[in-house]
Amino acid sequence: MARRKKEQAPVQADLPENTVFITITADILQETDAAILIRCGEVEDWLPLSQIEFTGTKGDTGVVINLPEWLGDEKGLTDGMGAAPAPTDAEQADASGDDDAATDEPGASAVANDQNWLRQETITVTQELTQAEKAEYADEMARLDDEIEELETERDRVSKALKKQIDAKEDERRALSKVVREGTETREIFCDLVADYNTCEMVWTDAHPPHEEVRRRKMTAEERQLPLTMNTRPAPADQSADDDPDSDEELPDDAPGFDAHDDEATGDDAPVNDGPDDSDIDPDYPHPVPPMAAHAEAEAVQ
Repeated sequence: MARRKKEQAPVQADLPENTVFITITADILQETDAAILIRCGEVEDWLPLSQIEFTGTKGDTGVVINLPEWLGDEKGLTDGMGAAPAPTDAEQADASGDDDAATDEPGASAVANDQNWLRQETITVTQELTQAEKAEYADEMARLDDEIEELETERDRVSKALKKQIDAKEDERRALSKVVREGTETREIFCDLVADYNTCEMVWTDAHPPHEEVRRRKMTAEERQLPLTMNTRPAPADQSADDDPDSDEELPDDAPGFDAHDDEATGDDAPVNDGPDDSDIDPDYPHPVPPMAAHAEAEAVQ
């Protein structure tokens, strides 16, 4: 069973008899042995117990408080402040005719004699939806479903496009990783191909300066057949043979594809036999080896 709140004894102010009092209606927020904290309208302040008269305690609302006029002026309180507005004649007539009638207009609610009007405010409550409201919310849900479906479709399209880009980048990275790991890379190089009959090898050199050797391999049986004429590296397209500073230089005897003893390769005429020379007199004089004999000897070594 709930306990009844103990009634508070009225607080009487010890003031001169000629003191002018005003009356306010306020809520008691806090209470100490010397003062109370009240809220009256927009005013929230402490009032000393020795200067006021009231009946109430902490947490009470709509408490009628008498205080000196000078104290009210000091605290910004006026006579009648916080009290419920007096009903008009029309409101009194409506209240007497139908006490249960109520309207949506602020201030039009009937206030019984045992009730104290405090203020008007907006509160949050839970109410049942009407059929019209349910239909409106259903339409809104359908619209949101359509937007969600469109966004999901767009997300899938973008995801597929991004996946293709990511896959391409991953393939490129794997290829680079293989090159770095193996330390080699397959490249296309524009080369000069030279048949070196001295070593019986096919030699590829870079066609661009400094003409580094790129690859070499042994000749096949068909490639070992000597041509009728020996070719030299052609001059670049932007440089004529006359402008080539190396065109008049003699190739070394061991240059690939060139035999110093091959008269046909050099274009020199055969020497004229003017008579016996040192080679005819001295049997130990080194005789030049014909190209075909040198080629046959190289094949025998192979």
